[in-house]
Amino acid sequence: MLRSITLMLCLAACDQTVAGGPPVGGSVDSDAEIQRYLRRAYLDLTGETPTEADLTASTTRLRDANNSPTARGELVAELVSKQEFANVWTEEIENGIFGGNSLTAQYDLVCSLTRGVEPACMSCQQADPCACACPQIAPLKLEREKLATTAADLHGGMKTSTLEKRYAMQTGYFAISGSPEARITALFDDFLARPPEPDEIENGRALIIGSILPGSPAGVMFHEYGSSYAEMLDIVFGSEVYREALVRRVFDRYLARAPSPVELAHFSATLDATEPDARSLVRAVVSSREYFEQ
Repeated sequence: MLRSITLMLCLAACDQTVAGGPPVGGSVDSDAEIQRYLRRAYLDLTGETPTEADLTASTTRLRDANNSPTARGELVAELVSKQEFANVWTEEIENGIFGGNSLTAQYDLVCSLTRGVEPACMSCQQADPCACACPQIAPLKLEREKLATTAADLHGGMKTSTLEKRYAMQTGYFAISGSPEARITALFDDFLARPPEPDEIENGRALIIGSILPGSPAGVMFHEYGSSYAEMLDIVFGSEVYREALVRRVFDRYLARAPSPVELAHFSATLDATEPDARSLVRAVVSSREYFEQ
């Protein structure tokens, strides 16, 4: 069984080629097929189609390398390292967790709601509701400014899991969820790609409320004890459940399908256990033969 699994993974990684040559028993990929792949990869990863110069150069580059998975992987790695990829990733994560809102629109909403219910903020007439200086809104403005650096931080090398945890920690993310139970449901839906189980909702609620006695655990999540919402986020974003969710999300985004059990086990095991980063998954998937042939 282990030999069969290893063989499957090897074939997937090697593109079923010998010594970097074209697929055994198959035909050499045409320039048109390579260019179709390049247009899709550029659009998926940078949000833009390649220029004619980029298309010509990249086509020649892949063709001269027999369109090997290594050559595709190197090209994908270059695209993922661009600022444009960081911009696309940031836009997509914000669109997902903010229900279609941009960062600005989300904080405009939260700050406006706060101004409408907090007596100390009601007299503020600022056009930008987050510019109000009252104690309840000032921290929201700082949050917005911090999150506005996400694309630059990702491009600078910060891990995707660290940035996702940053979003999950902000009041502007969870403020409109309402009850602790709704907050846990949103957290699981947005970052773990599944709904929470009843016991996860109950323990998450306890963690959000926090420990009654200082230093004592408030609840358990994924077999680890915590005493606060911040500690729960440390548990969640450092868990195998989160790593598997990353794999599922990348497969769904770029291949429009769920990973098989073998793929899920393999790729989640390649991720760092304490600070996983989705970019290695993106490179593997977008450079795969399956993505090329779609």
